[in-house]
Amino acid sequence: MSTVTKTFTYEGGVRLAEVPPGTTKLTMHLWAGAGGGGGNDVAEGGSGSAGHYVTKTDLDMTPYAGVKNISVTVGGGGASGTSGAGAEGGTNGKSITNFSGGTGGTSGGAGPSGSGGGGGGATVVTVFDDGAAITQTVLAVAGGGAGGGGGGGFTSGGTGANTNTATARSPGTLGENGAGHSANGGGAGAGGGGTDGGTGGSGDQGDVGGYGGKSGSDTVPSSGSSDNGSGITPGGASSGYYSTGAALGGTAQTNGGDGRAVLIFTIPSKANYKVGGEWKGINDIFNKVSGTWKEVVAGYYKVSGVWKAIYATDILFSINYAAFGNNTGNPTSGTAGSAGQPDPTYRDSGDGGGGRIVPPRCKKMYWGPITTISPKGYQCKSNENNNTRVICTWLANHGMMSDSDLLIDNIYSVKNISENTKLGYWFWAIPYVRLMDNQYKKQTKFGKYLVRFSKALAQSRTNEIKREMGYIQKHDYLGKITRIIGENLSMALGFTLKPFIKQRFSKWLSETDPRKMDW
Repeated sequence: MSTVTKTFTYEGGVRLAEVPPGTTKLTMHLWAGAGGGGGNDVAEGGSGSAGHYVTKTDLDMTPYAGVKNISVTVGGGGASGTSGAGAEGGTNGKSITNFSGGTGGTSGGAGPSGSGGGGGGATVVTVFDDGAAITQTVLAVAGGGAGGGGGGGFTSGGTGANTNTATARSPGTLGENGAGHSANGGGAGAGGGGTDGGTGGSGDQGDVGGYGGKSGSDTVPSSGSSDNGSGITPGGASSGYYSTGAALGGTAQTNGGDGRAVLIFTIPSKANYKVGGEWKGINDIFNKVSGTWKEVVAGYYKVSGVWKAIYATDILFSINYAAFGNNTGNPTSGTAGSAGQPDPTYRDSGDGGGGRIVPPRCKKMYWGPITTISPKGYQCKSNENNNTRVICTWLANHGMMSDSDLLIDNIYSVKNISENTKLGYWFWAIPYVRLMDNQYKKQTKFGKYLVRFSKALAQSRTNEIKREMGYIQKHDYLGKITRIIGENLSMALGFTLKPFIKQRFSKWLSETDPRKMDW
């Protein structure tokens, strides 16, 4: 009895061969391409999901032996999303035509955010007649992994789902594209290719992460098995035929791993010769061509019109590039993201294309200094009288500064503003905000003037900080002047008063000490 083991990796084409005469059984180990991770913003992109694993031992091949052709297509991993304003989503993982994944959703153009990761291509094995479609009879399909959603200013992107929600688009085997964002926020992850292509994720309202997509589904031969994996980790990783990195879901801004296929053909054969009265098996056969010995890889004989194998050591596969790939996935069924404030009620977790880390909203609370950075974000101070409230946080709480600008301002300040400058700023800004808040609540003309004045200077300063951090390119000269005057005066004030006020602000200095941050 002879077994021929063939190993296939992603190469951007479909491998084809005749099913050898005499083949009785086929064992398959199939891993699909994984989804790519979403692009980063201040918060990270979500991870793509692992490519599915399908296996079948001793599939009956006698109906196909000597009369059918076989195709093997290994799905590619989806590319990761990127970062920026209007950043294109990750490209799709390719497979045999119509079994590819979708492309990730584009990030919003109103500000830098992460785009969605691409969906993985399915790994597919078929048999077919000469002249018929390659997909005439599908033996097995391992579904491609889903792309992760792009990150936003305040929430991470959603993780790609290891499970399938079938697309209603046509062709039904092609994964959907992820939805984009029309303002400032993350693009969604794409669906994976499969027996049922997965749906693409949706965007959301405001500068938050997009949702992840759904994986493609499987075709599992009778008595075979499948494993969707968990998160980025593929099923079947303990198999001796697995190769490290195959079908591995992409983390933030990391491509999904390509798939893999191992096929083991059982071809009973008899080729023996007698030596000293003892029969010995033939391990190699050669014939001489033009004076050169060449190995014979297979030999067959016909019995009652049926070819039977007498010898087989290999099966020769050719490659077909024309029957491979889709440049893009199905149109998304997801909803594009839009401008506005994020919904304060949700907190995603788990599978299903969600899994975003969403910080809780404050009601009658104030945002304090950051102590940890993305994706944990900023923390909410429960004490209404907490003196950590300053101009930008007051403006953000009243809808006059975006949450993402507030977070960027806080990150920069924690990293780059000196201790003396912080002390001087807190000393004058706290009573200033109390005055502004009091006058604003009374709706006085003076209060309205203070708010307009503070909003203009604070936003301009933040714009100039965003330019310095690489989020925008254009200088804000009012912001530059505000920084020069305000920061230098605060530094001088803090230096002068430090012996008298440092103890009062010791907790805040500790919380905003950049040396203690887990950046």
